Amino acid sequence: MLEFSDKGYRYFESKPNRFAEGLLRWFNLRLYLPGKEHRIDEVEVMNPEVVGDAIKRAGHRLLLLPNHPTHSDPQIMVEAFRQLKLPASFMAAYDVFLRSPLTAWCMQRMGCFSVDREGSDRASMKEALNILKDGQRALTIFPEGNVYLTNDRVTPFLEGPAFIGLKAQKDSVDDSPVLALPVSIKVTHLTDARPQVLGRLRELAAEVGSEYDSSADPVDEVKRLGLLALRKVMASLARSLPEEVGDDLPAFLGGVASEIIVELEKDLELSAKEGEDLVDRIRKIRRKIHSLRIAEESALADFKARTLAADAMLAYRLLTYPGTYLEENPSLDRMSETVEKILEDLRSETLVPVAPRRAMVLFGDPIDLAEESKEAGRGLSSRLTERFEAQVQSGLDSLNQKNDCPGSAPFAPEPK
Repeated sequence: MLEFSDKGYRYFESKPNRFAEGLLRWFNLRLYLPGKEHRIDEVEVMNPEVVGDAIKRAGHRLLLLPNHPTHSDPQIMVEAFRQLKLPASFMAAYDVFLRSPLTAWCMQRMGCFSVDREGSDRASMKEALNILKDGQRALTIFPEGNVYLTNDRVTPFLEGPAFIGLKAQKDSVDDSPVLALPVSIKVTHLTDARPQVLGRLRELAAEVGSEYDSSADPVDEVKRLGLLALRKVMASLARSLPEEVGDDLPAFLGGVASEIIVELEKDLELSAKEGEDLVDRIRKIRRKIHSLRIAEESALADFKARTLAADAMLAYRLLTYPGTYLEENPSLDRMSETVEKILEDLRSETLVPVAPRRAMVLFGDPIDLAEESKEAGRGLSSRLTERFEAQVQSGLDSLNQKNDCPGSAPFAPEPK
């Protein structure tokens, strides 16, 4: 579920403990991953030799950059690091630490530290730089910044990780490089989970006041129910959706998001810069709302602030439905995650997986930031970010070609 927190920020520092980390990694493997919250029965590191070679070159001065397609990705990476015997820290959203004191304690002992994704977090930046410069532990950052439930297609990466890696390299006191490793995570169903996915489709239909039509094309039915879900969400925000959708659904959703964004910019006295796309604009809006809501003396009444935050989240979510993603390849995996995404956005809650899954982890070619830093000119962070993103997408394409699990099969109509 795409979500952001406007709770008051508190920084949680990394407090790695070797004994606790080993115990928690075992717990993650034996109990947490296969449990009902994740249902990951297998984690396969496809090319461990890439990490081994990188360690020989740079020690543990590694910046690991995985995609973030599911709610299980941190746990998958923890298991990959256990297999690789690699000490590694994570930069994690601060609201995860706020779930419970035990959660915060465990995460800190595993080397995790918090970040305010929508604010200027100097403490988090400092810790990230220190980890990379110190070289005792690798650093993991998810450049997509959130869970998007589109496993086969990468969401545009944020530039922050590239900036952190380059600055750590620049501030290093010796010549050893910081190596950036793009990481592709592919999660797929191990069994034919069509009955469970169809069950979720019927849940969705019931929640939007309709029925699932088993005689219709499944992709068309998902689109129909998804639009009904959108109408329900917009009605709860005192908004309406045009009756005529047209043939270009992505353009329609983008148009709805654009109207909301323009209204929010006006309310918040923000102006769009030339060349800014809708995602950049909504991120700027979210940062503004976040800063107002966590301020000691908020400039907005609570109801107004909550309304603006809800509108901004709706616009953001609309922009995360990637075109013809499901139509291009209506596999079991894509059908399952699309239905999950719609339901999560409708309910504003995280759902548990419907069936056992397998995770494949593929490391991309290391990028030497010492060599990259020699390149002159502005825009280096942007160019590196594009390379990171392209490598992760290439890795996903490769994993999909090798995927022989039932999740890769077409989502055929319901058996008669």
